Amino acid sequence: MARPAAPQAGRIVQLQGQGADSPSFSIELVTPQGAAELLHRRRPSAGDNPNAINAYAEAMREGRWILNGMPIILSRAGVLLDGVQRLRACIKAGVPFLTVLAQNIPDDVLHTIDQQRRRSFAGVLEARGVPHAHALQSALVKLIRYDDGKMLRGAGTASWSRMDRVLRANPDLEQAVKMSLESEASILSEAVRTPLLFMGFRVDKAATRRFLDAVAWPEKHSPLEPGARIRDLIDVTRGDPATRLKPVMLFALCIKALNATISGRHARSYTWIDRTANPTKGEDFPRLEGYAGLHDPGHGSDTEEATRILRAAVERLSGEENVYPLAVETISPRMAEEYLAHNTRNRKIVAAHVDAIARDIRAGNWMMNAQPICFSRSGRLLNGQHRLSAVIQAGEAIEVPVMRGLPEEAYDTYDIHAKKGPQLGAAFENFGDRPLVAAAAVLLWKRELKPAGTRNAKPTPAEVMRIVEQHPRLLEMRTFGRKMIEFGRGSVLAYAAYCIERDDPELGRVFLERFESGADLPRGHLILELRKRMQILRRERTSQEEQLREVLAAWARFREKPDLDRLNAPG
Repeated sequence: MARPAAPQAGRIVQLQGQGADSPSFSIELVTPQGAAELLHRRRPSAGDNPNAINAYAEAMREGRWILNGMPIILSRAGVLLDGVQRLRACIKAGVPFLTVLAQNIPDDVLHTIDQQRRRSFAGVLEARGVPHAHALQSALVKLIRYDDGKMLRGAGTASWSRMDRVLRANPDLEQAVKMSLESEASILSEAVRTPLLFMGFRVDKAATRRFLDAVAWPEKHSPLEPGARIRDLIDVTRGDPATRLKPVMLFALCIKALNATISGRHARSYTWIDRTANPTKGEDFPRLEGYAGLHDPGHGSDTEEATRILRAAVERLSGEENVYPLAVETISPRMAEEYLAHNTRNRKIVAAHVDAIARDIRAGNWMMNAQPICFSRSGRLLNGQHRLSAVIQAGEAIEVPVMRGLPEEAYDTYDIHAKKGPQLGAAFENFGDRPLVAAAAVLLWKRELKPAGTRNAKPTPAEVMRIVEQHPRLLEMRTFGRKMIEFGRGSVLAYAAYCIERDDPELGRVFLERFESGADLPRGHLILELRKRMQILRRERTSQEEQLREVLAAWARFREKPDLDRLNAPG
């Protein structure tokens, strides 16, 4: 049979999101030789999915492979982050295939394939070796909220991608954090001191130093020195939790006092009334005079004018053959509703998946990855309905690539793409018990952390990673679970052991040691009966919940009446 002709390539016109640190997208014809070269760059933990490879290879051989916008993803360091199965299939089929290639994706933060995430942004910074990561993240959040005019709205955490972009564009922020942590004005909360120092140094370094010195050493300055007045206010209010200044209020007062320090126009007192608390007499949040804001390349892309220009460009390009407009867009809940209006004849939405993505968005655990929301040439939404639904549910915007102009036939190809398990990050890359630990963390989440009313949900990879980080003993209990595999699932026994030891470390240790060894147990002892019962349940392949209930019920009976004298008596 003759091989199908090589598919006709097109070109992506990237309308937004361009820059030295931004992702880049192109359409490439990947040959079997090129596929082999790319596979040499894959992540150590990337495995093969034979079913997916066979399905892809068959589609490629029969000429059914269609450009559908789902990219082969390369990191900034050239590591292959996604696309292993398609590249394997190309080699197996022996024919080239057309694909989107995404490059310059952050190495240390893109554990988000299939809309999932890991850790916090501070954890990412720590992995890079950035000092004072948590203080740096805190300052970024405060400064971005200040620039956005959202200090009073209880806005959520900025997206990872925006924080990463802002950090790269404002290298002096790291130095400001270091100086703040070394400052003698420690009476001023670090959450206020760091952003204030950064902003003040952008306007007037000498005046900012004077302000902080007056806060630290008010006796060296005039009683009307603005920094000294702020220090008096802190001293008067900090003794009583009811009167202690909240960080937002203190930040507002400090901005007013720093303005006075810079201008030389001192006041006897500095006050500010929150407009949300008092609409009649309230004020807007104070602005530091002369401060131009963060350098934030690309953030203007979410303005109405920018949106209008973008849509005009998309409409113009959509009429060109084999041209695919692509833009990195900030999609608000309102925009998500507009896009979902084009969601005709799509798959059924999985509510639990939407819930999981929305939780990550609300928790600040979203970062743009290279997977686009895809529209056909007619404007039909082909892929991305779960992310768009999650934006509406979370009530917050996210950044995501949007690709248009794809063929209608691409819709049917998304179902053959391989489903991947959670991408849990570098900490698990070379860890042999990843599935066991992840499953134990899922059990903990379901029993202890699952939000009320959540539908048939599992935790997101970001939540799994947080559980492992916050419960290190659960990680250690994997050894017990692995040793006891003949009595039940390793994840169940690891989590059960964690619960038992947490309930009562001393008595729990006795219970677990005897459960493991079965030694010196008198006839009919409940631990001996538990061992027999668990072996039966294991053979019958009962559910995790049933196995867990059995172990914890036996532990509850033992804890109520341990009868250690009988347990320790010679047989």
